[in-house]
Amino acid sequence: MPSARVYQQSGIHDAALRRGYEACRRSTRATGEIEYAVSQLLPPPLRTATWALYGAVRAVDDLADTADSGPETGPTDRERADRLEAWISAFDADLRDGRSTDPVRQALIHTMLTWNLPPGFLHTVFEELRQDVHGRQFATWEDWRRYNSLVNIPFWLRAGSLLLRAAGLSAEPEGIAAGMPEAAAAWQTAIDGLYLTDALVDLSEDLARGHVPLPQEALDEAGVDRADLLARRVTPAFENLTRRLADRARAWLDSTPLPPVLHPAVGVALGVYTDLYRLRLKAAADAPAALLHRRPTLPRSARLRLLLPARAKATLAWGLFPFPLQPCPRPQPGAADKTERHGLAEEVRALAVQRRPVVPPTPHPSGARPPQLPAEAMPRHVAIVMDGNGRWATARGLPRTDGHRAGADALIDVVHGALEIGLEYLTVYAFSTENWKRPAGELHALMYEIPQHLRRLTDDAEPLNVRVRWAGERSRLPADVIETLVEAERTTHDHTGLTVTMCVNYGGRAEITTAAAKLAKEAVAGRVDPGSLSEHAFGRYLHVPELPDVDLLLRTGGDQRTSNFLPWQATYAELLFLDTPWPAVDRRDLWHAMEQHARRARRYGSVPRVPAQPTPLSGRGAPTT
Repeated sequence: MPSARVYQQSGIHDAALRRGYEACRRSTRATGEIEYAVSQLLPPPLRTATWALYGAVRAVDDLADTADSGPETGPTDRERADRLEAWISAFDADLRDGRSTDPVRQALIHTMLTWNLPPGFLHTVFEELRQDVHGRQFATWEDWRRYNSLVNIPFWLRAGSLLLRAAGLSAEPEGIAAGMPEAAAAWQTAIDGLYLTDALVDLSEDLARGHVPLPQEALDEAGVDRADLLARRVTPAFENLTRRLADRARAWLDSTPLPPVLHPAVGVALGVYTDLYRLRLKAAADAPAALLHRRPTLPRSARLRLLLPARAKATLAWGLFPFPLQPCPRPQPGAADKTERHGLAEEVRALAVQRRPVVPPTPHPSGARPPQLPAEAMPRHVAIVMDGNGRWATARGLPRTDGHRAGADALIDVVHGALEIGLEYLTVYAFSTENWKRPAGELHALMYEIPQHLRRLTDDAEPLNVRVRWAGERSRLPADVIETLVEAERTTHDHTGLTVTMCVNYGGRAEITTAAAKLAKEAVAGRVDPGSLSEHAFGRYLHVPELPDVDLLLRTGGDQRTSNFLPWQATYAELLFLDTPWPAVDRRDLWHAMEQHARRARRYGSVPRVPAQPTPLSGRGAPTT
């Protein structure tokens, strides 16, 4: 089937997205002879998903093996590691945003969101690639298998979850494995067999990088010297080792029964997959000396003897038992794809700003300038709990309402500082759902002050290049406050600079509860399939769906808690706390906090690659963590 038709039947209509999938398909075909052949046995939605998973990982592997160094010197470990880390960091940022400008990452992210695949398994793959950069060594078979279980098993489990979906099951492989420990152990043995096969057929590539992918225990048992291997010297001991390992891998594959719950066509695909690996093992065992210099190819006639009957059986099985999941709906005729619409929207917004000039941020009275942060360390989204207004006023013998007015001045200065340093998103906690418990006089003052400092941000005479968004509930808010918030969103919609989200009458649990209620209504109406729900899909029901994850959450006023602020968006935020009350804060505190953020090693559950390098901060006092 032509690839264009495959994308059409998979519901992939976006031109840029197709380019990403096509890049993954070509990478899979070039480097995964067996994987690509077996993918042809799957229906289009599963086929494109396997291309994205396998092709993207291979693309990253190739990137880690290529550097800008000339052919005379070759890539250094540091260069390969840096390129790999740059790609992984960009992937993490793109995944939190739900899209990417890189075609391969976009295809991978689209697959993960479509099939609701958790990102954790990819970080185990990334960890394997990191180890490959510097070379891995295993002392014993136990070390080898432990590494395989930590790094390779999660990837295969995610591939297994795709197959379970094809079988119409909502269970995850981990759940099935927990209930069937004997079957789980057998599946791991099969994956060990696949991994050992790959270690043999990829031996020449690994040796070129100075890496021996086999445990030292196996070399010692066969009397193979590691130095002989790295020098690519053919010895009788090496040939004997290759045949013994091929027999071991074949035995592991033969000892694993196919899961009985799968779609019959998936059973066909898995069966031919293991048969092709057995054929690969035979090619390796028949010419062990060649493994030191090149990757063995599968004999075409033998490969076709396996694939042609499998294709006929799979086609019949998919016809009798259709694929249960529906692809994404095709856009209406004449509608531009998402990427094109996004580009057009940016163009229209830019033109609108030209027609309605905006003013640059005002410099700080002290003459302070923002620090120069590396692009990769620059937070994209900063959220602030503006706490301490009342205490600041009380300490000065002033009414608490004066503290809120001073807090409005602090916000305006911080917004100017955010524009100066180039921050994309700033979200502030202006009024929480719990703040209704405050005295009536203070509530009245707050309901007056909120529209006032909104107007200072959106002044028609001298507007800043700030887009205002509102997150919160309408209930209990005065009509004029709602009107001001809605009008601020409307009049600043075309601004292309900083996005300031005002959390007014906002509560994090309330936001999630409201989103869940909307989603439940959609499911009851049949417009949402609960079985295919993903985090990304749930996020579309939040107050501001396009709001990216928070990178840095800052709280002033001395308290060290998040107070129901953005619990969904701030899951992986770095937390900083200032003793300074909000009215005493200005843009220098924001810059200082961003410097602190830049020195942290953000891991998202993985091992830190480069330790944070603390350097002295200039200016005002350092925040606590």
